[in-house]
Amino acid sequence: MECENGQVAANGTGLCMATPRADPLNWGKAAEELAGSHLDEVKRMVAEYRKPVVTIEGASLSIAKVAAVAAAGEVMVELDESARERVKASSDWVMNSMMNGTDSYGVTTGFGATSHRRTKEGGALQRELIRFLNAGAFGTGSDGHMFYRLWRHVQPCSSASTLSSKDTLIAGIHGGFFELQPKEGLAMVNGTAVGSGLASTVLFEANILALLAEVISAMFCEVMTDKPEFTDHLTHKLKHHPGQIEVAAIMEHILEGSSYMKQAKIQGELDPLMKPKQDRYALRTSPQWLGPQIEVIRASTKSIEREINSVNDNPLIDVSRGKAIHGGNFQGTPIGVSMDNTRLAIAAIGKLIFAQFSELVNDLYNDGLPSNLSGGRNPSLDYGFKGAEIAMASYCSELQFLGNLVTNHVQSAEQHNQDVNSLGLISSRKTAEAIEILKLMSSTFLVALCQAIDLRHIEENVKSAVKGCVMTVVKKTLSTNSTGGLHVARFCEKDLLQEIEREAVFAYADDPCSSNYPLMKKLRCVLVERALANGMAEFDAETSVFAKVALFEEELRAVLPGAVEAARAAVESGTAVTPNRITECRSYPLYRFVREELGTVFLTGEKTRSPGEELNKVLVAMDQGKHIDALLECLKGWNGQPLPIC
Repeated sequence: MECENGQVAANGTGLCMATPRADPLNWGKAAEELAGSHLDEVKRMVAEYRKPVVTIEGASLSIAKVAAVAAAGEVMVELDESARERVKASSDWVMNSMMNGTDSYGVTTGFGATSHRRTKEGGALQRELIRFLNAGAFGTGSDGHMFYRLWRHVQPCSSASTLSSKDTLIAGIHGGFFELQPKEGLAMVNGTAVGSGLASTVLFEANILALLAEVISAMFCEVMTDKPEFTDHLTHKLKHHPGQIEVAAIMEHILEGSSYMKQAKIQGELDPLMKPKQDRYALRTSPQWLGPQIEVIRASTKSIEREINSVNDNPLIDVSRGKAIHGGNFQGTPIGVSMDNTRLAIAAIGKLIFAQFSELVNDLYNDGLPSNLSGGRNPSLDYGFKGAEIAMASYCSELQFLGNLVTNHVQSAEQHNQDVNSLGLISSRKTAEAIEILKLMSSTFLVALCQAIDLRHIEENVKSAVKGCVMTVVKKTLSTNSTGGLHVARFCEKDLLQEIEREAVFAYADDPCSSNYPLMKKLRCVLVERALANGMAEFDAETSVFAKVALFEEELRAVLPGAVEAARAAVESGTAVTPNRITECRSYPLYRFVREELGTVFLTGEKTRSPGEELNKVLVAMDQGKHIDALLECLKGWNGQPLPIC
């Protein structure tokens, strides 16, 4: 059977199949590495991070494995036997070539711009390399050592049980524990290895924080009782970007199972003019905003994983051809570029979190929540998250500053031999700083979201109590006239309930019967409008609605404050009539983590506990990775696809 268009016949099947493509430039493999969802990749990272043993063989090292080792936990590192043989072959070649008089850079020659110098004292050359690179100063009152930052990497080479300081390390190199062999010192001071190691730890956290930003953006939608329409798959399918499509699908999954969204939909259908037709950019365009950041972080992750599995030494030893190849794989440009890009993505995520946080604490935008999310009974002595918002602005400003590129500040060094250099380690360090700030912002936002969730719980119970109280008063004061007959004022009941539903609870909760607050004014307006429509009947005391107003308000003032306080106290004691809606939401695991596992409390001005004390609990837990399981639990039911368009 003949096939066309470069296809070949499959053995025994009679079918034409595409010719397997060679991939000499590695583009195909790079593309395949990005197959699957970002969530699946995060799950894989977490699983690898928690494995007890990391085996090194030169091909399967991942950022999660590097991060696990760097965390200095219980993980053990072992060298695969096949790799050990290859390392020994290269080491033997170096030693044999030196004894045979072969000239190799860094083995028999000087370094950099002075590589024209020659020596046969290989070990002494490595010691001199460490000595002249010991040019850093730490201002500690003792000699500084540039090599201090590398001490943990050589710990397995030592016969000592621990290497606890830079002095111990240098002592070991200079004759205490081990003797550097030809080329070993040169390999150890390769900055690309350190840069890619730090980049790995940074990206492990960046991937998790990016996923967290998606879930807490959905939580933001829930507590703002906004419209989930922005996650509809058609919108994102027509934009084509995979990061955006996945972010929208994850948020859609969270919101599709949300009790808040179901209630908001009911309210929107009953009273469609209560809220704007569409929400502000910080929510409505969050998939479009976060999607590109996910794509950047994933691309950087794969770049660094290629880097940590690569050979970045110079010269390279090719035992099969019996030669040392002098090149430039030490140039860590993939690290510098990946870290710059990652830092920009982190800054963008932080900006979105700040925009959402700013809406959440602003009573002009937050759909009835109190200003600053104040939880106390006296708003004049409770300023809630005002300090946290100021701090968030500061965090965001610093994060945007760190978004500036490192790699466009390259300087020529070492007698113009290193006339271009990657600055990969610097960029990794600055990205690590950005990660810490984003964790500050994420932990602050999480605590604020939990505060907002609890305020919604109070709001729902107080509103229900106010409705019940008003209905009781209506029946007592408006239903009948003095002779026991039905009174026209009883028809105000529906309109009174509608006004209660529309009015923000926290606009009156501290003094519900105050004539300066909107609730009493609006209830009175309902009665006045009914009276104006009552016509001539208003001139008869038995049928007058105006005549009922004073009695209605007097009775309401007698019972409403107590009803509001009782509803609030019931929430605080855990005996509320209406349970907290968050327990019926897919985002509940994060709320449970913050409130129950970490023991953070609802913040009020009546308590001495400050926001910072509660924020610190979450930040410390995030530093320890304790939030990861709760985050993944929020998405355990997601099938990896958007909801069908129907």
